[in-house]
Amino acid sequence: MKKAISIIAAVAMATTMLAACGGGGKTESSSAAASGSESASETMAAGGETGMVANKDKPLVWYNRQPSNSSTGELDKEALHFNDKTYYVGFDANQGAELQGEMIVEYIKKHAAEIDKNGDGTIGYVLAIGDIGHNDSIARTRGVRKALGTAVEKDGAIDSTPAGTNVDGMATVVKDGEIEVDGKTYKVRELASQEMKNAAGATWDAATAGNGISTWASSFGDQIDIVASNNDGMGMSMFNAWSKEKGVPTFGYDANSDAVAAIPEGYGGTISQHADVQAYLTLRVLRNCLTAWMSTRASARRMRQAMFSPQQTTSMCRKTDPTTR
Repeated sequence: MKKAISIIAAVAMATTMLAACGGGGKTESSSAAASGSESASETMAAGGETGMVANKDKPLVWYNRQPSNSSTGELDKEALHFNDKTYYVGFDANQGAELQGEMIVEYIKKHAAEIDKNGDGTIGYVLAIGDIGHNDSIARTRGVRKALGTAVEKDGAIDSTPAGTNVDGMATVVKDGEIEVDGKTYKVRELASQEMKNAAGATWDAATAGNGISTWASSFGDQIDIVASNNDGMGMSMFNAWSKEKGVPTFGYDANSDAVAAIPEGYGGTISQHADVQAYLTLRVLRNCLTAWMSTRASARRMRQAMFSPQQTTSMCRKTDPTTR
């Protein structure tokens, strides 16, 4: 075990740039790696006797979150193609988002009559948004709106902007959708959505989501038929604060253990990103990078040994040593 940990540490420190993506208009880790490459090239003997490698030539491993633009959610192609040894280990954000949206639609089609408790013919939902600048959050908001037919396009993509309060259906970032179930057409409306950011600036905040559902419930509680969330942390906070008691299905993302355990209690569903598999594959990529690096080092060593045999080296030393006669 200690040997394995040492190997992983060696990869991270000696040969590989490892990045779990953070926010920022320009991917921070990519920018840091790029800015450091020139000075590294000047001060490090790439492939030389020290075995040091310039940053621009090191393997770069992105994991868990794809590097993206914080305002548009578009992938940072430059960061993903930093060099020919750049890797990404993680879930496809758009595919996962589509699965969450489809899960909600399937649930509605199976339970439409019981979901529409006030019988107004409208399936109203509220949406907890994690971080308006996070590509996963953007993708999940888009996925829910696309599946429910409430999406509005902006600049060629689904608008992921929070709608605020939209009880009257007059918001411009969403529209009313429709779902047909057993010959009856239900209107679908995003009643409210907001970014769950606390006073300190932390996003994806569960406590803020719990307070948010309480506020929404006091304003238009009987119109809320579905609760959707960009992740299970916020979803479970809303579930425990309000929707569990009211019997309103809540849908999240990540397949957190408490969310999965709450499904028999009324939690509608969640999407798994297989975090354990991501972690395993990330470590495998790191180990492969280390193996390749060690192989290159060994090849270089053999080449130097082939160029200068012990006899040749001794002979050269004698010829150049002024004390040798």
